[in-house]
Amino acid sequence: MKQHERDRRFPALVTRMKNMLTGEDSAALFDGLLECVVEHSAGERGFVLFSESGRPNIRAARALDQSIARSPAFRRIRRIADYVLRTGEPFLTASLAEDSRFRDDEPDFDPDRAVMVLPLRAAERAVGVIYVDRPATSGGFDADDRAVLQDVADIAGMAIEARFRVRQLRANRDELRLANMTLERMASSLQEDVAAKSVELSRFERDLDSKNRALRSTYTFRNIVGRSEKMHRVFDILNQVMDYPVPVLITGESGTGKELIARALHHGGTRTDEPFMAINCAAIPENLLESELFGYKRGAFTGATSAKEGLFIAARKGTVFLDELGEMPLNIQAKLLRVLQEKEVRPIGGRDAEPVQARIIAATNRDLKTEVAHGRFREDLYYRLNVVEVRVPPLRERMEDIPALARHFLQRLTEDVGLPLKKLDEAALQRLMRSDWPGNVRQLENAIKSSALLSRGDVIRAEELRLPEPGPMAIRQASRPLSAPVQPTPVSAPPPPPPTHHIRNKAEWEAHEREQILAALVRCGWNKTQAAKELKVSRRNLYRKIERYGIEGSQDDNA
Repeated sequence: MKQHERDRRFPALVTRMKNMLTGEDSAALFDGLLECVVEHSAGERGFVLFSESGRPNIRAARALDQSIARSPAFRRIRRIADYVLRTGEPFLTASLAEDSRFRDDEPDFDPDRAVMVLPLRAAERAVGVIYVDRPATSGGFDADDRAVLQDVADIAGMAIEARFRVRQLRANRDELRLANMTLERMASSLQEDVAAKSVELSRFERDLDSKNRALRSTYTFRNIVGRSEKMHRVFDILNQVMDYPVPVLITGESGTGKELIARALHHGGTRTDEPFMAINCAAIPENLLESELFGYKRGAFTGATSAKEGLFIAARKGTVFLDELGEMPLNIQAKLLRVLQEKEVRPIGGRDAEPVQARIIAATNRDLKTEVAHGRFREDLYYRLNVVEVRVPPLRERMEDIPALARHFLQRLTEDVGLPLKKLDEAALQRLMRSDWPGNVRQLENAIKSSALLSRGDVIRAEELRLPEPGPMAIRQASRPLSAPVQPTPVSAPPPPPPTHHIRNKAEWEAHEREQILAALVRCGWNKTQAAKELKVSRRNLYRKIERYGIEGSQDDNA
């Protein structure tokens, strides 16, 4: 283009640019830009390609149909435009037909054209391109035209990008307003929830405090019924060791109330606000007992989809009560010894040990010295646990406590089930004191409950007592005065009777087995060790069968 022609067109170009940039319509902006470039360069046709959100689209076109722009014959033009968009460098050629760049096997659409492709640049990157061409016979686009139109394209690119960003900011502003309104509603709702939860938490704290006070008042030495000299010796020992973090070993026959003593030791001392974690070492299979005591990490074994705290960690600064300690397997005894020695525990599958702050109280109805002699209990663990031993006397050694225990159980039955308060006449009390109690206090409690529930009047007479079958000791005592010393004699219970009919299937066998277990437990006053011996099964196996058959009354009652 000659200089005088360029000078003549320049004022019109500036006017068009002003009109283009002051408009609000984006489509008009693209159309105005294309018109500026085509007319100033004396082009014949063209299009504007703009990349919005990473997707380049034709936003304006002149003398080009959309179907042509999408046809295979136009593919070379699109590749040139994509190149300029990617690199930000302009592309010029005097004849597309004679230019070897970007050529492929597809035939070009009207290739005898002079082409100019300019980038629309903003912030040193191309956001679009503007394409213009004319017949090659008219001559190519000269460098001066390209320089002027590139400046126009850059100004337009910045204007387009700015307008696009403004539109994004407005959309973001609207989204922010909507989100802010949503947050305000959520905050208002959350404040209401927090207020409601605060009220609920206050009520929960009051209830918890009330329950803690109830626990402290329930599990204290004052509520353990025992006025005999032997029970007073037990209380004296507990009072001396209550606040010291030393292990305590509670020994005694089944049913003497060892767990009640352990709870009183916990709630009577400084640990009363911390957890009391109890576990029966005889009632849980060996593999589960290990994970319950020590915990495990996620993936430690098949099925360990999440980590679990063991009792020693879950107890925090409270108490871990190991009931039926004599039933603990030897390999777990070794790990328990490490807990006592190192004051730390390593979960199953874990690498790092965790400190243990809980106090350990253990209970057993076995003679651990005999167990040590036979190799069934570790000697080093025995001495670690037996820092303080508390022997709970059996009921036959404190028969003078029976009247007070009977009144206590009658009072508790009234409070628990709403039964009118009943009393025992003198003959009933004498019969209770002359009875054989192999199941100790737990057996006495069950006898008092059943007698009170089934008696008709307010006073329970001797003939209304529901007592176990008398053993040899009780028969010999019948002619003795109450003040005579009681000498315990082993009681041999009769073996379970054979089935009275031919067992035809598994269901009938299980029913028969449940009946025999229940009968043995009743005969032995729910003393599981004695019942296991009578049934000729292990204590652990008996526990599993009791749980399997859902035998009621099998849980260890406090006494």
